[in-house]
Amino acid sequence: MVIGISTDSVDRVKGFGDSIGILYELGSDASGEVRRLYDVRRRFGLGTSRVTYVIDAQGVVRGAFHNEFQMTSHIQYALKTLDSISGDPLPEE
Repeated sequence: MVIGISTDSVDRVKGFGDSIGILYELGSDASGEVRRLYDVRRRFGLGTSRVTYVIDAQGVVRGAFHNEFQMTSHIQYALKTLDSISGDPLPEE
């Protein structure tokens, strides 16, 4: 399951998802509670850091990838981590 969470308002998150056709769930963390729980810090006093977490079915964080600029790296990291914890190779797209 893929979930995207932003500190933006519900309306802004929904507008973003609708505008680019996001195919996974998006959520708003306007209060910053989830950001604090997962220690996603603000960078240089600006926006919130971009972090991808891979969490297994038991709720254990199996990996975390922090990168502000290389967005495709988040996908590659998540797929490699999922492959390593599943034991079964993931299909190539």
